[in-house]
This record gives sequence, C-alpha cells and structure tokens, in this order.
Amino acid sequence: MQTAPAAARPENLKPMPYGKVNVRSIRDGIWEPLWGGRRVLIEVLGHEVRIRDEGGEQIKGYEALRVAMADAALAEDLVLDGYLLPAPLRETTGAEAGIGLDSVPSAGQMSRQMLIGAGSYARREAIEESKSRDAAPSPSSPAAFVAVDLLWLDGDSLIDVPLGERKRLLDGVFQEGDLVRRTVTVRPPVEAWYSQWRALGFREVAVKGVNSRYTPGKPSGEWATMMIPRR
Repeated sequence: MQTAPAAARPENLKPMPYGKVNVRSIRDGIWEPLWGGRRVLIEVLGHEVRIRDEGGEQIKGYEALRVAMADAALAEDLVLDGYLLPAPLRETTGAEAGIGLDSVPSAGQMSRQMLIGAGSYARREAIEESKSRDAAPSPSSPAAFVAVDLLWLDGDSLIDVPLGERKRLLDGVFQEGDLVRRTVTVRPPVEAWYSQWRALGFREVAVKGVNSRYTPGKPSGEWATMMIPRR
C-alpha cells in the first residue's frame, strides 16, 4: 500500500473551503443544502473518535456523539467532513426528502426573528443567511453530525478520488442513527427542491463538481455556494 503524503494524513487534513465562483460555471455539479452549525472533520479509529475544527485543532466535548459515531462506523478507520448540529435528529415528511435534522430555524422561526419590512431585500437575505448558519451546539450540549464527504478510509487517503466516488463510498461507511446522518444530494434539475429546502430552514445550497478532488484547507473552483432563489 502506498503511503499517503503528509498533508493527506488524517491528523493533517482540514476542511476544503468553497471557491468564489458562479455555481453555473461548475461542470456536472452535485447539489446539496448548505448546512448550518460548525464545520468539522471527524476521525474514527476503532472506538477513538477525534473531532477537528476548520483549523485542524482538536475539539473537546460532544461525548454522546463520539460514542454514537464509534458505534455507527463500519470501517476500521475513516475521516468524515461534515457539520456539528443541535440534537435531536428528526425525520422529514416525504421519504424523498432525506434531510432529517432540526439544524436551522424553521421558516416561521426565521420570520419571528426578523423585523417585518425592515431594511432592504438584500439585507433581509443576509440576516436569514446569518441566522441559518447560527446553529452550532456547545461542547456540553446534545449534538448531532451530518456527513457531507469522506476523506480517508481504511488506511487510504481519498482526497484525489473524484467526489462522485467519495460520495458512493460514504454511503457504506457508517449506519445512520439518531445522531449521525448523511446529507441529501441531488443532480439537476434542482429547482423543485428549492421550496422544500427553504421550508426546512436552509437559505443556501452547495454545488460541487462530481469529478472534483479534495484540496485540504484550500478553496476550489469546483465548489461554490449560492442563495436559494425564492421562486
């Protein structure tokens, strides 16, 4: 087995930032709701679970989630990219939705938090975006994790593997449960999903090239975000 470069070792991985590009320029994109909460990497090695922040530093706390992640893992060792969110998880109506987290305020809660008619449309959108991301639990609070990518599996780095294949592998590396889920991903056309995602509290989507590689800590021109259109 070929040894992974130092930068690709689990302890050196960092989340890949989104690039500042128009989502329409991304070829063969995969679309998914952009989660609120705290973006982290979770490394599972047997019963040991490490959680690292965007700077690569280990995070303490979230003990119940660590136990759930160790129990859910179906591989000897893995590294997942995803988001820490408030627990508990819930099911959404309609099996096709597959989102299943109270991760961000609902549309009704969002409205109550805003001053009706105050400011410009752009300002209201900015407030909604900020609120939708403000959902990170404290280390002592009940927490859940939604996985969006798989970076390491059973001793092998996957950062040079196309995203579509990483997503396929992600489907089989852990069992979803009360505290651990995978994000929903869709392929174009995606317009039919906009109203459903907004109703669940999402305000942005992430678009990622199906053949994109993972560049730890460095933005990619094949990953971008955009506000969900209201219509």
